Amino acid sequence: MNIKSRLHIYPCSGPKTDAYIVGEPRALKHLAAQLNRAADSVLGLETVDMYSSDGHEYTVVIASDVEEEEWQTVPAPYERGSTPATIKVIKNYNEIKEILTKHD
Repeated sequence: MNIKSRLHIYPCSGPKTDAYIVGEPRALKHLAAQLNRAADSVLGLETVDMYSSDGHEYTVVIASDVEEEEWQTVPAPYERGSTPATIKVIKNYNEIKEILTKHD
C-alpha cells in the first residue's frame, strides 16, 4: 500500500491571528522544494499535489510573479470567500487548467 504524505494548510482568520501548516516531514520537505522552485521560476508559478488526512488529493498553487498593483488589490486571506484569482499568473493558470480539463 502506497501511503501519501499528508499536509494541511489553515489560513489566518483575521489580522494578528495565526495561520498553520501541519504536515508530515516528507510533505513539508516536498512543499519546501516547490516553494524554492517557485521563487526561482521563470513562469512565476509552481504547483504541488498534497494529501489531506482523509487521503484526498489537492493542489497547492504557489505564485511568485505578483505585481505591486496586484498586491494592493488582492483580498486578504481572512476575507470571507476570498481567493487570489485576480492575480494574473493565477488567472492564467486557472484558464489553462479549465481548457485542459475540458479536453480530458
